[in-house]
Amino acid sequence: MLTRTKPADTDGRHIGVLFVASPLFSEAAAAELITRTSRLMGEGGLQGRFTLAGKLARDGESCREALSSLDFDALDGLVVQLSTFCTAELLHDVLDAVGDRPIPIAIWALEEAEEIVTNSLCGAQLWASTLSRFGHGFTLLLGNPEDPALAGELTAFAAASRAHSRLRGARIALIGSHADWFTNLAVDPWMLRQRLGITIQQTTLVRFLEACKADDDAVRLGASRWAEASFDGGDEEAGRLALGRTYAQLAAGLDRIEADAVAIRDWPEILYAENFKGTWGALGELSDRAVPIAPEGDVMGAATALVARAFDPASLPFLTDISGLDRARNRLVLWHYGVSPRLADGPRSLDPVLKQETFPLKAGSMTLIRLSLRDDGTLRIFVCEGEIEAEKSRANRAAGYFRPADAGAEELVRRFIDEGYEHHVTAVYGRWADAVLHLGRQLGVQVDHV
Repeated sequence: MLTRTKPADTDGRHIGVLFVASPLFSEAAAAELITRTSRLMGEGGLQGRFTLAGKLARDGESCREALSSLDFDALDGLVVQLSTFCTAELLHDVLDAVGDRPIPIAIWALEEAEEIVTNSLCGAQLWASTLSRFGHGFTLLLGNPEDPALAGELTAFAAASRAHSRLRGARIALIGSHADWFTNLAVDPWMLRQRLGITIQQTTLVRFLEACKADDDAVRLGASRWAEASFDGGDEEAGRLALGRTYAQLAAGLDRIEADAVAIRDWPEILYAENFKGTWGALGELSDRAVPIAPEGDVMGAATALVARAFDPASLPFLTDISGLDRARNRLVLWHYGVSPRLADGPRSLDPVLKQETFPLKAGSMTLIRLSLRDDGTLRIFVCEGEIEAEKSRANRAAGYFRPADAGAEELVRRFIDEGYEHHVTAVYGRWADAVLHLGRQLGVQVDHV
């Protein structure tokens, strides 16, 4: 079966929160702050994502006791709140507890504008500079528990930490290779493992297709997925059965693969095979499965989809091309196949030869992301937030008008091209730029935020 090798967000993994302080400052102030923080962690999108240490760390003994209350093997990240000023002595205990686990660390400093009660910010400077001396990365969080911006930063840090955890040690199945002449999608397996710990498990198309066998019941069940679609060729029953057969066959082949994400060479070999009619429509339905799929053998596209799923396990990330520019309306045309029809805002239709399934993308907030690995091993991330507009695009396949939130449409596409990013981006509904920025800090890589 296709399975994740890392636990999903709902499988008991959390962000740990450690509270540190000094006997030189008010323990009552620290305790009051912990109460406010506990209240924050039980609200809204933060609820259920954090595990709070059971004790305030004020010296070596209490710090080790507090650390023992956190299961570091089940943590995606660690937030250390400087509940008051605290010397870096306790940092050594923290790093000993972390060990060689690649757990991102955030240092949380409070905002004190007038009377200095906790001196938290000064303590955070001390901890951060010490981490830097040790060559250990960190993220600075700044604000009080009642600050909405701080809650947003905690949410983004948690999402990035989940993505960091899913990427490290992930397995990406590469079925075949990249599509013909898409040489910009080629990835050096050794380099990817060095940079992210990702293993590429490659199999041939021939071996994969040998496992793509389905019985009549599976075909009929697959055909039901197109019950609401229209067929330009006229014979709707035959069209649904052809699509159902391809869906069931590809699902059977994918069920034999154990991976966190899949990159598949779908064209031209599968797309134009007589017994795989409707490959692109079937890939759209298969994109609903727990393991994300990137067509055209796009390994880094698959890794990017893995990040999006870590941000939101219920999301349906999809590979897309930036195919059109409308300068007058400051928007781009996004266009591709293999998109889940659950993201459609309008009717689904199939062309006469079942090659393309067409529907408009639903309106809403969207983030475009691309993890990219240069040939010299440099890892970088492109990200841009924006909106899919309600106006329907006339393009075929799954298409929509994308308006960037903080940049011009032409600026976005020029930046993407000038920086040499591969021509695919991964699109996911929601606002995820802050999480990507946190992930970039955790990975120590460049983020091109447009």
